[in-house]
Amino acid sequence: MNPALLEALKFILTLAIPAIKQLIESQVVPRLKRLAYEKIDARVDDLIEDLAQNASKIAKQENELKKEAYTEGTKLGLDAIRKIAEKLNKAADAIEKELI
Repeated sequence: MNPALLEALKFILTLAIPAIKQLIESQVVPRLKRLAYEKIDARVDDLIEDLAQNASKIAKQENELKKEAYTEGTKLGLDAIRKIAEKLNKAADAIEKELI
């Protein structure tokens, strides 16, 4: 390769790389974080909707065996939501301490 061309490419890359890095950090990384949040949020919404449906089924159910099953399933789901919330809060607190 022509040495003058090689030097020109090095110079261009020296100028361009910080701008490219800044673009990636400002656009790509926040987008990936947003997509990850949206994925988690959608799963949580599905879980909440399922639990709400179970709660409405409990009130309408005449079969005691099914009513008991819906009740136990709903209790398990509520426990899961609480554990997940607790885990997320602890993680957020621990990470936030690192920022200070």
